Amino acid sequence: MPITRKPLEIPPAVARQFAADMRAYHAEQDDIRRDRIAVGTRHMLLEYTPAGTKPRLSEVNELFEIMR
Repeated sequence: MPITRKPLEIPPAVARQFAADMRAYHAEQDDIRRDRIAVGTRHMLLEYTPAGTKPRLSEVNELFEIMR
């Protein structure tokens, strides 16, 4: 059962960094480096998530795949 959450409100600069991270994630062939990119993105998104919620690494990976 998917978890429904309120949409994130992030500044344009952070959204651009997210898009750059997503392009780097999809360009990378090594799984460990892909995970490092996703971890960095997760930490960036933690600042903008509602209190009491934390995106999981698997959710960031899924988000990258969905937004491909």
